[in-house]
Amino acid sequence: MFEHLVIFGATGDVSKRYVFPALAQVFANRGLPTEHRITGVGRRDWNTPQLQEHVSELLANHHTPPPPRSREGFLQSLEYVRVEDLGDTRQIQSIFHKQAGSTLLYLGLPPQMFPPVLESLRRVNLPPGSRIIIEKPFGLSYAQSKELNRLVHQKFPEECIYRIDHFLGMPIVCTILGLRFANPVFTPIWNRHSIKKIEVIWDETLTVEGRADFYDRAGALKDMIQNHLLQLLAVLTLEPLKTMWSSEFRDKRVELFKAVRKLSRAEIRTQTVRARYRSGEMGGVRVPGYAKSQGVVPDRNTETFAQVILWVDNERWQGVPLVLRSGKALGRDRKEIRVHFKPGQNDTESLGSEEGGNILCVNLANEEVNLGIFTIQEAGGVTPAPMRVDDPISPEHLSPYERLFLEAMSGQSRLFVRDDEVEEMWQIIQPIADAWAENVVPLQVYPAGSDGPPLEDTGGVTESRHFRTTAETPGSEPFPSFH
Repeated sequence: MFEHLVIFGATGDVSKRYVFPALAQVFANRGLPTEHRITGVGRRDWNTPQLQEHVSELLANHHTPPPPRSREGFLQSLEYVRVEDLGDTRQIQSIFHKQAGSTLLYLGLPPQMFPPVLESLRRVNLPPGSRIIIEKPFGLSYAQSKELNRLVHQKFPEECIYRIDHFLGMPIVCTILGLRFANPVFTPIWNRHSIKKIEVIWDETLTVEGRADFYDRAGALKDMIQNHLLQLLAVLTLEPLKTMWSSEFRDKRVELFKAVRKLSRAEIRTQTVRARYRSGEMGGVRVPGYAKSQGVVPDRNTETFAQVILWVDNERWQGVPLVLRSGKALGRDRKEIRVHFKPGQNDTESLGSEEGGNILCVNLANEEVNLGIFTIQEAGGVTPAPMRVDDPISPEHLSPYERLFLEAMSGQSRLFVRDDEVEEMWQIIQPIADAWAENVVPLQVYPAGSDGPPLEDTGGVTESRHFRTTAETPGSEPFPSFH
């Protein structure tokens, strides 16, 4: 455990939405050492009572507020330190002047702020055994990720570094691994012989929502695909694990990323799509185009929609297209994984969909798993017959940030990203980012509130809209459990 938690970026959006609610739940459910304290660091001209009031309000409005008694105890553990210049070693050292016990640092900062704060931390005196959590994205390019690894290793050994990707803390990750490795139905067919395509989709109705200053430097490719969606891809395609509760889980992810094909310029032209939204109507409200958002530099041509088709060149997945897609200001939220199975050997024309085969749909928003089985109707044709699949191995239900903070506090790094892993991920994405910067793939435009840009010309792999999950079907009843 720790005695001192320091939150850089305490007044920022990630701390407001995720970090403080998660820590309050940890405090309520697990308790923390009586001598612990939490220092929020920010540039705003606040004091400790103002931070406590800010956190109190956000906890009161959170969908799972902690009990009043534990909330008050948590608030009393908070203090605030204003640091105007993260590159000023004296200001950074002032955070630790009272502290001599074990320390956990959390960097919830924009990527461009990581180098100066890491340089300052290198020069200050930290208690032995201090650990550091670094928020994603870990740099905005392959070169930046290597430099950040160099900087953070000057002060911290790799076993004390926790590069966060909160998708790895999602309970659905355990569910997917359970389906893959602990389910006698799916385990033997999870390969190219039975699966013809996998899609990982994160479509949002949200616009940039005040994040334009950061988002305009990243875009959909670097904000979502380079980290979150690649990690889900790894969970779906890595080689069999003996257990995910060991360093083997990270070893297998690195092995998988090394096997992902680095796309050529010709492949990037045909297998990637980039676009950004223009003005449109969403829910009866007129939404201005992305280029008109405050903080956006239109000439950067930052995309708000990205789709990439990747391939894993190994025996298990050779020839299976893996589609990663994320977009903003779309007509509906659609956050799901879709595993398309090949038709069975005895299928007839009447037993197939337009693509043939069944679909396993993992709803990432509500953590449901549904199997769409296409069956013959009495009147002819086919109809989807989804089944909910129970999670066989998931541990207790925790929010992603609760789970990840508990892991870091206990010194477990299996759900965090290793130094070589983050560089391998960037080597997959960097050629695409470079080609897009040179306009090898033209930037398309789509209206806000629409389905996004046309996707017909993506290497022959197009999305399927014929199967709807239970989350999209109002009034649907629960389906029988499938073990």
